Amino acid sequence: MSKIDKYIASSVLWACLIVAVVLLGLDFALTFIEQIKKVSDTYTIQSLLQVIMYRLPGKLAEYIPIASLIGTLMGLGTLAATSELTVMRAAGMPIWRIGFAACQPILVVSLLGMGISEFVAPMAEQKANLIEKFQGQESDTFSLTGGVWLKADSDFVYIDAADATGKLYGIQIFSPNEQQLKYIIKATSAQHVDGSLWQLNGVTQTIFAPDHIETNKMKHADWNVSIKPEHLFLASQEPETLSLSQLMSYQQYLRQQKLDASQYELEFWITALRPVASLALVLVALSSVFGPLRSSTMGGRIFSGVIIGLAFQNALNLFGRMSVAVNFPPIIGVSIPILICLLAGIILVRRRG
Repeated sequence: MSKIDKYIASSVLWACLIVAVVLLGLDFALTFIEQIKKVSDTYTIQSLLQVIMYRLPGKLAEYIPIASLIGTLMGLGTLAATSELTVMRAAGMPIWRIGFAACQPILVVSLLGMGISEFVAPMAEQKANLIEKFQGQESDTFSLTGGVWLKADSDFVYIDAADATGKLYGIQIFSPNEQQLKYIIKATSAQHVDGSLWQLNGVTQTIFAPDHIETNKMKHADWNVSIKPEHLFLASQEPETLSLSQLMSYQQYLRQQKLDASQYELEFWITALRPVASLALVLVALSSVFGPLRSSTMGGRIFSGVIIGLAFQNALNLFGRMSVAVNFPPIIGVSIPILICLLAGIILVRRRG
């Protein structure tokens, strides 16, 4: 890499990092203001701050495409404002060479974001969920929001939360008999023992007999269920908080059970194609810097970047959710706005060059 390539790359990289920090700061502040109403004797401000901090790695990975767009506009815009890009072009440096130099740091940042999504964000999100659920409620109560419902053999099971070690929290098992309930089992936690055997802890069993209702309390009880521990853990997490390997594993399980896996497939492709989305947005930014934003102020470039980024993100959400709704492959829905940006960027760059 020549000195001029390194100079362009460093300008774009620093601008991208600054934008990412600003976006995370805004997200932190807005989330804190929104969530402060949840603070109580059990869910303290320290707990709230912990939850927000644990969720920042996942937010960083999500913001990388937008940070790449605005960072490229700022980095190259600064060079344009000082006429450095004009000198480079006058010296015979083609636009594609400038674009190649700008794409290199963005690719590195995007791959770093993939690593965060795969190895850091899922574990951090899990810790945030556990803090939010179990410091935000009394220990002897159950929350019926934010968890997951699933069908296990002939029973319907609610899991309030789970961790990666296979331990479940806030279990409720509803066993139906045609149109009536046979019993309800509530347990504070559950641990996998072996095979299909689980141990329930802090158990309250309510039996619905024809003429009376019977309640029994036990410290421990056995629970036989055919679902694997890792699948119970993955089922209790939101799709957007899972890593690529976890999304792939749970997709395969759902398909084996002949269940709908489209939501998990959608999140898989959104995460997997983030580096491509970042590069597509860099091409759009490059064409804008040499085109309509050549003489624009820094504020104008940032505003334009925000508008383009919001339009891209909304298009990604729209086409992605639409693909799930109309039952066609999610990869197509995710790819449409990315391909539009790629084609638009390539066409505009060729015209400027």
